[in-house]
Amino acid sequence: MSKRREKSDSGMLVYPKLPMPKPGRESEPKFPTHGRSGGGGGRTLLFAAVALLAGAIGGFFGGPRFMPDPRIDEAVTRVAAADGELKRSKDTATKLEADITQLTADKQAIETRLADAEKIKETLASKSAEAQKKAKEAEAVEKKLKAALDRNGTITTEGEQIRISITDKVLFKPNDDALTATGTKVLDKLAGALKDLASKQILVEGHTDDQPPPKPTAPKPPPPPKKGAKPVAAAVVAPVETFATNWELASARALAVVHYLQDIHKIDPTRLGALALGQYRPVSKTNKAANRRIEIVLSPKPKK
Repeated sequence: MSKRREKSDSGMLVYPKLPMPKPGRESEPKFPTHGRSGGGGGRTLLFAAVALLAGAIGGFFGGPRFMPDPRIDEAVTRVAAADGELKRSKDTATKLEADITQLTADKQAIETRLADAEKIKETLASKSAEAQKKAKEAEAVEKKLKAALDRNGTITTEGEQIRISITDKVLFKPNDDALTATGTKVLDKLAGALKDLASKQILVEGHTDDQPPPKPTAPKPPPPPKKGAKPVAAAVVAPVETFATNWELASARALAVVHYLQDIHKIDPTRLGALALGQYRPVSKTNKAANRRIEIVLSPKPKK
């Protein structure tokens, strides 16, 4: 290490101590304390001391106080990297929170849809069970009505409505509203089945073909009196028009069936109804006999 000046660990310049004379040695010159003799050597030493002091002060203030430490740069780099990682972590956490919020909303929406679907499923299952029940009931009713008709009519089902069709020749004579013996027997069997269907409304419809009812013929005039016999005044009988149009014929036949069910079989009249449709609801364009019919329509009673 140089004897002129040294650097401490902190970077400060350190100058070596000057050799000082040992006391008691006569061989070394002594500094006079007063007087002018020997003044040149004292001034030289004084100047040297001042120079050394000035150099030390200049080195202290002018030179670097600290040496650069690579560990500090490394620490700064690590702090900067940690700050960047922290920012990225915060950004990731913010995105994850947004994703969690969205997923929670999606989950709630899916749960709501599942609950709605479950309700719909239960409703459909209930309706399906009810439809199956009604189908079985309708099948049992249809079977009972077919047994009562005994091939004297047809039965069709339209939803909750059951329609019984009986041709006019089974119930009435041509162009007449009076029930035949065969007609009353058919209605007797049918009335028993209708009584068991207390929840059904009974509507009797009268249908005809498009041929108008025949007009009544005028009575024949009495034969002329014999010779010599006194003339007798003939009774004048005006022709009676039974049914003016098919409306009247259809209405009379529907009412005849309603009266028979109510008067003879005591079916509740609040369940009964009569409707004349005449020739305006045909089931065939060519078979007029099929259009001349009575239809008994069974439907659920209206709810009160």
